[in-house]
Amino acid sequence: MYWLEISVVTDGEGAEAVAEVLRPFAYNDGIVMEQLGDESSADPDKMETAVTVKVYIPHTEDTPALRRRIEEILYHMGRMYPLPAPVFRKLERKDWAEAWKENYHPFRVGERVWIQPSWTEPDEEDAVDNAKEGDVVLVLDPGMAFGTGTHPTTQMCLQALEKISKAGDSLFDVGTGSAILAIAAAKLGMSFLLGIDIDQVAIDAAIDNATRNNVAEKIEFKTAVLTDIPIQQWDIVVVNILAPIIINLLNNDHLLEYVADDGHLILSGIVDSQMAGVETAVVQAGGIIKETIMIRDWVAYVVTK
Repeated sequence: MYWLEISVVTDGEGAEAVAEVLRPFAYNDGIVMEQLGDESSADPDKMETAVTVKVYIPHTEDTPALRRRIEEILYHMGRMYPLPAPVFRKLERKDWAEAWKENYHPFRVGERVWIQPSWTEPDEEDAVDNAKEGDVVLVLDPGMAFGTGTHPTTQMCLQALEKISKAGDSLFDVGTGSAILAIAAAKLGMSFLLGIDIDQVAIDAAIDNATRNNVAEKIEFKTAVLTDIPIQQWDIVVVNILAPIIINLLNNDHLLEYVADDGHLILSGIVDSQMAGVETAVVQAGGIIKETIMIRDWVAYVVTK
């Protein structure tokens, strides 16, 4: 048995469009977007311009017709927006789970969050150059769930959480993925936390990661969509998905009603060209954008009622 990895290298704006056209082919609608740090810069927020969009397809669905269809779709997109041809790669099951690990190393986000891959140990160099006393350390094994902390969308959410969360606050993580945000919130002192995702693979990874970080008793995880959860008010609601989904949640699924009157809504997964649409949806839902965070062409908002 193998998994077919389909990857396309583009930039931030192109990545959103490629992700949307590849999503119908992807296993469980799963999309991976990788954007590496710029090794030529000392700025921890400096990112390479290239974004790699990846989807995975089980071997039972890998046919010449499917590959040809994907190539045709991307070819026509390339007439409007420069795109390279997709790269098809067969991965054995063990390789599928291991393929992304070689470029995933310990790193810092914000002032206090230190992310440590579960398969490595902090070495002396890490401790001297990067780790600091009082750090919130997240030990992660994301598996195939979205949320390694390397992507700007996740990093902006972590920065916002670090800034606005208070001990005892409640958190609702919509689209929890690997649970990186919920785990960070628990380690920052938040007390009542719920993470939901439509993908059972993500929920399994989330539970494993929460257990590994000794916060499983603080976080409840459910396989669900937003409308499955009765409306109640949370101190912080975080949604790190894609701009079209965020707009739909605001317009049709009463997302802002899940936020306490004095609470905050963190929105991420937005490319700068999509800002106007998200901002309009926020205002129409009754929200006020209190802060805009940007890393290159990615945008996150901190919203209040």
